[in-house]
Amino acid sequence: MVGSSVYRNLNVNATGVNIKASPGKIVGFVLSNVHATVAAYVKLYDKATAPTVGTDTPKVTILVPLVGSVVLPLSEVGEGIDFANGIGIGATTGAADADTTAPTANNVIANILYR
Repeated sequence: MVGSSVYRNLNVNATGVNIKASPGKIVGFVLSNVHATVAAYVKLYDKATAPTVGTDTPKVTILVPLVGSVVLPLSEVGEGIDFANGIGIGATTGAADADTTAPTANNVIANILYR
């Protein structure tokens, strides 16, 4: 997409990462989980700094199934998902906001298009 940046991470885990430190929007993504027995939950945060997974409240929590992917295609995004402060990401093996259980290394992959 014209004007978009790409965030790529081959090891999304319970250590929060700041994708963008200012207001922005996610305009598409592909989130994958290569683990055969444990689902993953990718958590997106509205923060200008790296989120503290398990303490900060995610704006969006996305279940990524076993050996599967979740895609938000550009054609269905419209204007995107707005983040007023910034964009952060983390992943756990539990859905609860307070969960801090990290997925196994290199099992959760994120490719996120944002502006």
